[in-house]
Amino acid sequence: MRCRAIPLRTPALAFCFVIILPADPLRQQPAAPEYRIKAAFLYNFTLYAEWPASAFESPEAPFILAIAGTDPFGNELDAAVRGKTVRGRVIDIRRYPTAADVKEGHLIFVTNEEVKSFDQILRRFRDSPVLTVAESEGFTKSGGVIRLFVDQNKVHFEVNTDAAARAKLKLSSKLLSLAKVVRDAATPKDR
Repeated sequence: MRCRAIPLRTPALAFCFVIILPADPLRQQPAAPEYRIKAAFLYNFTLYAEWPASAFESPEAPFILAIAGTDPFGNELDAAVRGKTVRGRVIDIRRYPTAADVKEGHLIFVTNEEVKSFDQILRRFRDSPVLTVAESEGFTKSGGVIRLFVDQNKVHFEVNTDAAARAKLKLSSKLLSLAKVVRDAATPKDR
């Protein structure tokens, strides 16, 4: 919101003109600093994960960071990646209204409102190297790779190493040393 004083013919009179710019319907105002920190986490995940060359159409193809659902980051994610690259690739942030709308992504952040539709993303990208991230409890148990969560006013994350392996992603030992590592639940056949 901008306030601009516009002088009238009488010098003693002025008024405040308020311009309300329409908000991007796919973005919410973030609960800073939590989402500023989470945006930095997303970028850092790209530095400590490795995608196979086949994940990209060409050596010049951008790294696609997708948001499925209403973006809780506001401008924080854009600010966190501005001018940065992922292994020499420009970062292209794409926002999709729903999980069903997601067309592509190397890292896909699934918002809380869309986590119920996460299985659509899993099916669509079943054989693709996609790093999926969300905040919802149980996300990693349902096949997601990384879950961000807040504990004692600090942002933490857990990683499902089985989900990362299925997505053909190599995660750095540095990343794993900072994470709570979880695995898929054992099935009777695995015991």
